[in-house]
Amino acid sequence: MNRTTRRLGTAVLAGLFATAALGTAHATIITFVGQDDGAPTTGPFPNSAAAQASFLAAASAFGATHTITYESLATGFYSPIAAAPGVSIALNASNYGSGFSGINNTTLGNLYGFNTTPGGSQWLGFPGGSATFTFASPTYSFGTFLTGLQQYFSGTDDLQITFNDGTSQVLTPPINVNGGAEYFGFTDTSPFTSLTLTNLSGDAWGIDDTTFNGPSTSVPEPGSLGLLGLGALLIGGLVTLRRRFA
Repeated sequence: MNRTTRRLGTAVLAGLFATAALGTAHATIITFVGQDDGAPTTGPFPNSAAAQASFLAAASAFGATHTITYESLATGFYSPIAAAPGVSIALNASNYGSGFSGINNTTLGNLYGFNTTPGGSQWLGFPGGSATFTFASPTYSFGTFLTGLQQYFSGTDDLQITFNDGTSQVLTPPINVNGGAEYFGFTDTSPFTSLTLTNLSGDAWGIDDTTFNGPSTSVPEPGSLGLLGLGALLIGGLVTLRRRFA
């Protein structure tokens, strides 16, 4: 997996972007994204951190949140991965070895996957394939750092997050031009028990610090949802799009 080194770009904060709800099961989704295009593996990641903070504030309205840091997991390429109590990850990808695939504790630079956990070292990679997260208890949120994404191998439509509960909703995070880090997360008033992250390009990338709602989740009152959306807009400076049930 040879790469062309690309010039580091200026960190860009992307706003919340529109998502198209193709089914009725996921009709009120709020997405959060912040990009630190070309940022070094050691950070800082100010735009990603701002998006993460806004996401965590929104997700906490649905109940307790839990974050998978991948730090306690055995390194190597294997599947399924018992990532956390009640959370399993099934990899459908080729094994390109250490620094690319599976649970890694090394990195080849900011054009590849890398750790974002403060004081940590481990992250999950699955270039050219997908990872399906299955939750024993329904969750109303999902957020994660995306690292090493770049447009040398990836186009804007290559990275997708798809629900695996019988609906056809597809969320497409943006792609950094020069690697670095970005944060992508969303909340959904309709709980879900699985989703799949897919990147069918040849890009070598990774994820870290993946957050979801724990078993003790509850749906906020309608009035709280309105305040939640306004709060997220003010906190992160992000634009939201809501879809309502027909």
